[in-house]
Amino acid sequence: MYDGSAGFDLPDAIHLGHALAEAGYLWYEEPMREFSITAYRRLAEMVRIPLLVAETSDGAHMNAADFIAAGCATFVRTSAGFKGGITGAMRIAHLADAFRLRAEVHGGGLVHAHLCMAIPNTTYYESLVRTNPVVREPAVDEQGLVHAPTAPGIGFEAHWGDTAPWESGPLVE
Repeated sequence: MYDGSAGFDLPDAIHLGHALAEAGYLWYEEPMREFSITAYRRLAEMVRIPLLVAETSDGAHMNAADFIAAGCATFVRTSAGFKGGITGAMRIAHLADAFRLRAEVHGGGLVHAHLCMAIPNTTYYESLVRTNPVVREPAVDEQGLVHAPTAPGIGFEAHWGDTAPWESGPLVE
Protein backbone atom coordinates (compact mmCIF):
# COMPACT_ATOMS: atom_id res chain seq x y z
CA MET A 1 0.00 0.00 0.00
CA TYR A 2 1.22 3.50 -0.69
CA ASP A 3 -0.30 6.70 0.71
CA GLY A 4 0.63 9.70 -1.41
CA SER A 5 -0.85 12.09 1.18
CA ALA A 6 -2.03 14.38 -1.64
CA GLY A 7 1.55 15.19 -2.59
CA PHE A 8 1.42 14.90 -6.39
CA ASP A 9 -0.02 16.57 -9.44
CA LEU A 10 -1.57 14.39 -12.17
CA PRO A 11 1.58 13.76 -14.27
CA ASP A 12 3.64 12.73 -11.23
CA ALA A 13 0.74 10.65 -9.85
CA ILE A 14 0.57 8.76 -13.16
CA HIS A 15 4.33 8.19 -13.19
CA LEU A 16 4.38 6.86 -9.63
CA GLY A 17 1.21 4.84 -10.24
CA HIS A 18 2.96 2.90 -13.00
CA ALA A 19 5.91 2.17 -10.69
CA LEU A 20 3.64 1.04 -7.85
CA ALA A 21 1.67 -1.26 -10.16
CA GLU A 22 4.88 -2.78 -11.48
CA ALA A 23 6.09 -3.33 -7.90
CA GLY A 24 2.82 -5.12 -6.99
CA TYR A 25 1.43 -2.66 -4.45
CA LEU A 26 -2.08 -3.40 -3.16
CA TRP A 27 -3.36 0.15 -3.54
CA TYR A 28 -2.44 3.77 -4.26
CA GLU A 29 -4.04 6.04 -1.68
CA GLU A 30 -4.80 9.74 -2.08
CA PRO A 31 -2.01 10.58 -4.52
CA MET A 32 -3.49 14.02 -5.28
CA ARG A 33 -5.68 16.51 -3.44
CA GLU A 34 -9.23 15.28 -3.79
CA PHE A 35 -10.72 18.45 -5.25
CA SER A 36 -10.89 17.18 -8.85
CA ILE A 37 -12.71 13.95 -9.49
CA THR A 38 -11.92 14.49 -13.18
CA ALA A 39 -8.19 14.27 -12.40
CA TYR A 40 -8.82 11.05 -10.47
CA ARG A 41 -10.83 9.62 -13.37
CA ARG A 42 -7.92 10.41 -15.70
CA LEU A 43 -5.49 8.78 -13.24
CA ALA A 44 -7.67 5.65 -13.07
CA GLU A 45 -7.67 5.47 -16.88
CA MET A 46 -3.87 5.75 -17.04
CA VAL A 47 -2.67 3.35 -14.29
CA ARG A 48 -3.29 -0.30 -13.42
CA ILE A 49 -2.94 0.02 -9.66
CA PRO A 50 -6.17 0.09 -7.61
CA LEU A 51 -6.99 3.54 -6.24
CA LEU A 52 -8.09 4.23 -2.67
CA VAL A 53 -9.98 7.54 -2.78
CA ALA A 54 -12.26 9.95 -0.92
CA GLU A 55 -10.14 9.98 2.24
CA THR A 56 -10.11 13.68 3.13
CA SER A 57 -12.64 15.13 0.69
CA ASP A 58 -15.66 17.03 1.95
CA GLY A 59 -19.13 15.70 1.35
CA ALA A 60 -19.10 12.43 3.30
CA HIS A 61 -21.05 9.70 1.48
CA MET A 62 -22.23 12.02 -1.30
CA ASN A 63 -18.66 12.79 -2.37
CA ALA A 64 -17.68 9.13 -2.11
CA ALA A 65 -20.61 8.38 -4.44
CA ASP A 66 -19.20 10.84 -7.00
CA PHE A 67 -15.80 9.08 -6.95
CA ILE A 68 -17.52 5.71 -7.41
CA ALA A 69 -19.81 6.98 -10.21
CA ALA A 70 -16.82 8.48 -12.03
CA GLY A 71 -15.18 5.04 -12.10
CA CYS A 72 -12.05 6.04 -10.23
CA ALA A 73 -12.60 4.17 -6.96
CA THR A 74 -11.42 0.64 -6.32
CA PHE A 75 -11.54 1.29 -2.58
CA VAL A 76 -12.99 4.26 -0.66
CA ARG A 77 -11.88 5.60 2.69
CA THR A 78 -14.31 6.05 5.52
CA SER A 79 -13.86 7.40 9.03
CA ALA A 80 -15.76 8.88 11.91
CA GLY A 81 -13.51 11.92 12.01
CA PHE A 82 -13.67 13.05 8.37
CA LYS A 83 -16.96 11.58 7.17
CA GLY A 84 -19.74 12.62 9.52
CA GLY A 85 -19.22 10.48 12.59
CA ILE A 86 -20.12 6.82 12.92
CA THR A 87 -23.32 7.31 10.91
CA GLY A 88 -21.51 8.94 8.00
CA ALA A 89 -18.79 6.29 8.08
CA MET A 90 -21.38 3.53 7.93
CA ARG A 91 -23.22 5.26 5.05
CA ILE A 92 -19.99 5.18 3.04
CA ALA A 93 -19.42 1.52 3.93
CA HIS A 94 -22.92 0.58 2.78
CA LEU A 95 -22.57 2.66 -0.38
CA ALA A 96 -19.27 0.97 -1.23
CA ASP A 97 -20.79 -2.44 -0.52
CA ALA A 98 -23.64 -1.71 -2.95
CA PHE A 99 -20.98 -1.34 -5.65
CA ARG A 100 -19.01 -4.39 -4.38
CA LEU A 101 -16.11 -2.15 -3.29
CA ARG A 102 -14.22 -2.07 -0.02
CA ALA A 103 -14.56 0.75 2.48
CA GLU A 104 -11.25 0.96 4.29
CA VAL A 105 -11.32 2.73 7.66
CA HIS A 106 -9.04 5.77 8.04
CA GLY A 107 -7.29 6.17 11.37
CA GLY A 108 -6.87 4.25 14.55
CA GLY A 109 -8.36 4.40 18.00
CA LEU A 110 -11.33 2.84 19.71
CA VAL A 111 -14.09 4.24 17.46
CA HIS A 112 -12.25 3.22 14.30
CA ALA A 113 -11.56 -0.24 15.69
CA HIS A 114 -15.32 -0.61 16.23
CA LEU A 115 -15.94 0.58 12.66
CA CYS A 116 -13.53 -2.05 11.33
CA MET A 117 -15.43 -4.72 13.21
CA ALA A 118 -18.83 -3.44 12.06
CA ILE A 119 -17.99 -3.10 8.36
CA PRO A 120 -17.84 -6.43 6.52
CA ASN A 121 -16.30 -4.87 3.41
CA THR A 122 -13.17 -3.55 5.14
CA THR A 123 -9.90 -5.43 5.42
CA TYR A 124 -7.44 -3.42 7.50
CA TYR A 125 -7.21 -1.44 10.73
CA GLU A 126 -5.02 1.59 10.06
CA SER A 127 -2.43 2.01 12.78
CA LEU A 128 -0.22 5.00 12.10
CA VAL A 129 3.49 4.60 12.69
CA ARG A 130 4.80 7.70 14.42
CA THR A 131 8.13 6.49 15.78
CA ASN A 132 11.40 5.02 14.62
CA PRO A 133 11.89 2.34 15.73
CA VAL A 134 8.26 1.31 15.37
CA VAL A 135 6.25 1.18 18.59
CA ARG A 136 3.05 -0.81 18.24
CA GLU A 137 -0.07 0.92 19.57
CA PRO A 138 -1.69 -0.93 22.50
CA ALA A 139 -4.77 -1.96 20.49
CA VAL A 140 -2.64 -4.04 18.10
CA ASP A 141 -1.39 -7.41 19.37
CA GLU A 142 1.89 -9.20 18.52
CA GLN A 143 0.32 -10.79 15.43
CA GLY A 144 -0.91 -7.42 14.15
CA LEU A 145 -4.53 -8.07 15.07
CA VAL A 146 -7.06 -5.84 16.84
CA HIS A 147 -9.64 -7.52 19.07
CA ALA A 148 -13.14 -6.44 20.03
CA PRO A 149 -13.62 -5.21 23.60
CA THR A 150 -15.25 -7.78 25.86
CA ALA A 151 -16.93 -5.35 28.26
CA PRO A 152 -20.42 -3.95 27.58
CA GLY A 153 -20.65 -0.70 25.62
CA ILE A 154 -18.33 0.94 23.14
CA GLY A 155 -15.38 0.89 25.53
CA PHE A 156 -15.19 4.41 26.90
CA GLU A 157 -15.26 4.71 30.68
CA ALA A 158 -17.50 7.48 32.03
CA HIS A 159 -15.97 9.77 34.64
CA TRP A 160 -18.88 11.65 36.11
CA GLY A 161 -18.36 14.86 38.05
CA ASP A 162 -20.31 15.97 41.08
CA THR A 163 -23.30 17.04 38.95
CA ALA A 164 -25.94 14.57 37.85
CA PRO A 165 -26.45 14.34 34.06
CA TRP A 166 -29.88 16.00 34.23
CA GLU A 167 -28.60 19.00 36.21
CA SER A 168 -26.76 22.00 34.76
CA GLY A 169 -23.02 22.06 35.13
CA PRO A 170 -20.11 19.91 34.02
CA LEU A 171 -20.94 16.32 33.17
CA VAL A 172 -17.45 14.95 32.74
CA GLU A 173 -14.29 15.78 34.63
